[in-house]
Amino acid sequence: MSGNRKCRDFSTALGRTDGITGESSRDLGGFSVCARQVCTDTWNTSRERRIPERDPLMSGLTQRSGWLLRFNLIALLTVAGLLPVHGQSVVSPTAPAEDQVAAAMDANRANVVDLEFTEFSDGELVVEVDLPRFGIATLSLYPHSLRSDQFQLLVDDGTSLVQHPAPPVRTRKGEVLEIPGSRVRGSFHDGRLTAIVLAGDQVWSITPTVDLGFPGSGSWHGIVEAVDELNLGYECGTPDVPVPPGGGTGGSTQSFGTTYYLTEIGIDSDFEYYQINGSNINNTVGDIENVMNGVETVYEDASIVITYEITVIIVRTTSADPYGSITSPGTLLNTFGNVWSTSPENQIQRDVAHFFTGVNIDGGTIGIASLSVICTGNGYGLSQSRFTNNYNRRVALTAHELGHNWSAQHCDSSGTCRIMCSGLGGCSGINPLTFSTGPTGQIVNHRNSRSCLSSQAPELSLPFIDEFTTSAIDSGRWTYNEGGLATTIASGEPSSPYSLNLDRSGTGTYQYDEIRTNTILLGGTVPTLQFYSNHSGVENGEELVVEYLNSALDWTELDRIVSDGTNPGGFSVHTFTLPVNARHNNFRLRFFTATNETNDDWYIDNVSITDGPPPQQDPPQIMSIIPPSGPTTGGTFITITGQFFSPDILVLFGGSIVNNLTYISATELIGYVPSANSPGPISVIASQASGSDLLDPGFLYTEEFIIHDSGSGAPGGSADVTVSADHDTIISGYSLAVDFDPADLVIVTVSESGSVAVGADFFQATINNDAGASGGWWTLGVVLTFNGSVTIPPSAQTILCTASYIVQPTVPVGTRLVVGPVNGVGIPPTENLLSTPAGVAVPPLLEAGLISVGTSLFLRGDGNGDLTVDVADAVFILAYLFSSGPGDCLDAMDVNDDGSNNIADAISALNFLFAGGAAPPPPYPTPGSDPTADSLDCNN
Repeated sequence: MSGNRKCRDFSTALGRTDGITGESSRDLGGFSVCARQVCTDTWNTSRERRIPERDPLMSGLTQRSGWLLRFNLIALLTVAGLLPVHGQSVVSPTAPAEDQVAAAMDANRANVVDLEFTEFSDGELVVEVDLPRFGIATLSLYPHSLRSDQFQLLVDDGTSLVQHPAPPVRTRKGEVLEIPGSRVRGSFHDGRLTAIVLAGDQVWSITPTVDLGFPGSGSWHGIVEAVDELNLGYECGTPDVPVPPGGGTGGSTQSFGTTYYLTEIGIDSDFEYYQINGSNINNTVGDIENVMNGVETVYEDASIVITYEITVIIVRTTSADPYGSITSPGTLLNTFGNVWSTSPENQIQRDVAHFFTGVNIDGGTIGIASLSVICTGNGYGLSQSRFTNNYNRRVALTAHELGHNWSAQHCDSSGTCRIMCSGLGGCSGINPLTFSTGPTGQIVNHRNSRSCLSSQAPELSLPFIDEFTTSAIDSGRWTYNEGGLATTIASGEPSSPYSLNLDRSGTGTYQYDEIRTNTILLGGTVPTLQFYSNHSGVENGEELVVEYLNSALDWTELDRIVSDGTNPGGFSVHTFTLPVNARHNNFRLRFFTATNETNDDWYIDNVSITDGPPPQQDPPQIMSIIPPSGPTTGGTFITITGQFFSPDILVLFGGSIVNNLTYISATELIGYVPSANSPGPISVIASQASGSDLLDPGFLYTEEFIIHDSGSGAPGGSADVTVSADHDTIISGYSLAVDFDPADLVIVTVSESGSVAVGADFFQATINNDAGASGGWWTLGVVLTFNGSVTIPPSAQTILCTASYIVQPTVPVGTRLVVGPVNGVGIPPTENLLSTPAGVAVPPLLEAGLISVGTSLFLRGDGNGDLTVDVADAVFILAYLFSSGPGDCLDAMDVNDDGSNNIADAISALNFLFAGGAAPPPPYPTPGSDPTADSLDCNN
């Protein structure tokens, strides 16, 4: 419904012809009746009775199945925990006579039955009835309210309109369990049911005989089928127009898909109507709501899809009401319009207004209404609803007059006119109670032109979860919101940055903020409600009130959260297992403030209703990451500790997803660090359905290297090479795995010589020179000290060990042999890792080195090539000179480096070894190339 309408222009008085009195055009006090044309025709008194044929066998089966179904239903509900809360039956010694009941219901035939009702904890009412021409039928009805969220009951006490507490909801809706597609509407109060049953082309009315004028008749009820209703000649006072009305001019066409067009209706009643209802306010409200309940089911037909919400009901409890004793239908309608166009009635929110009168309108007229006036300032109609005790006919009357408001005209000439026949019960009657094709089209055309209508949000199923993730309140979840805002100003939201804020719009009695959920289907569940709350500026003792709509459609307090006068830094969680009377399909939840100032701010977040335990709704919180740093290569095994982790959590290091993240518990995760392009600190984000957490900085990427340094060697000669680390972490141990080609090199030793591993508590190397693809590797494991007392600080070059190789003699001079660390070589496979004092393995980047193969290397004086100089070398030289012995390296046998091989070389060696002579010239004492140019050379 559009607010602040400006379409009420009463400045021009229009003339009309009163259909009852025949009065000519006259001034109506400034009230425009341009759309209010009043008719002179009467309700047609002729109709054609049509009693459908029924198969006797089928009728018998239907009756038996009704009893069987009732038994099964009770059994099923008992198993489901929906035990009957009470059964109602008032023992009556004598049933009223059927002919008298039929006459009281304006019919020629009636069944009189003594009904027993069973009501279950979810609000369902079950009763078996004997329907004429059908048999035993089981009615299942649930509480159903037509009241809008802004509903008010106003009582006119002769001085002003006073807000009055609304009575409990009596109206219900349901079905006949034996008839798919059937509809039942009615009201239930004090063990008595007034209802209408619609099934295909059949309509039945059910009325307590007490309400028919048979006092003391207890639980006896009269049941009448519409085909048996009498035509008593009642008429409508709205005239036909020369041309059927079109779609109207009320705005652009709307389409709400499969939902209903929601129409807000304001209702007034006069003192006479209050008197007819026993001069009882609650009875008057219940009677009006019951009629509108039946009207709603007519308009909710699939061809029309219009539904109603009542915003206000006015009950006039004094004869000094503004309508006096007016009996002229046109005058009464105009008076109704005049009253509602002035304060305070003109402030009532509505798309249309209807008046229930208890006066006997002149000339057999029982209703009158304006044409084509929905969403305008002239949207008025009235019904003399209590002209009959027949519920079907009462519903048909008000549906007819509202039909005029929707642009429907009388359709007497079209045959089966039904509801819009100018004579109630004429034009083939109101069996079924429906609009025929012509009026339906007129209603739909007018409906589609109305811009004020809203869409009725569909009911919600579990789970219901709202974390208020944006600045807009979800109107599909919260269909009533008076002042609630999604803000970022709270502290410690469980799903930041937004939470729901409720305070007050002013200091007036009704200026508190309130928000209500849509209808939620809780039938057959064991629901749990959970939400979080905080407050700021709320004085000690002021409250946030939490209520739910129970199965009787009464608001029931669940909790009051009381402020202690402080401003907490975080939210508190509240969890409730909802009681049995909340487990129904009309459930709603509401929050409102009980404060006294506009700066009393309550905050609500993460509201959930689930079938069973609540979901993990706290956002994750990262407490620590172990280790706090690792190399840019990634692969560091990490443990993330914190709280409120859920299995769907995702962790990102600087935008990259943690590898193989595993949920251990709500406080622990494990995984492997992803790689990074550059070193430095990065942020860590943990995200899951309930929220996210940011740790910045959260992790330090470092650059760690293990490097196989380069060296040189000659064919057949040795090459001693170091392996070092360039590291940003403190290390206390390491493992190395190096691969080489055994066709080029032979690993001789891996030693701690010259490295940080000298004196290590554990130093274990394994070498392999096997030929083939699986050979040619060495591995090393080092622990500096078992007690952790020795560590190596970050360094650009830490020598880890020395590896001694022999270059194969067949390797050509000038070759550059690649030797480097490779993960996964060895038995068992070994990784290149640096270990922190805490035992965290840090996988580094790996760099290979080169062994350059140069000219021949030799040790001067080492004639036999065993890398030592001793007496055997002197003997080897003499054998070469005088006995034709081998001589592979003539440079080595040139002990005195004179460029020739002779006996002086043997003498020089013996003199050095045994007589204190000079040591051989270089290369000595280590192998090397010949620094002297001569013709001598080595063959290996």
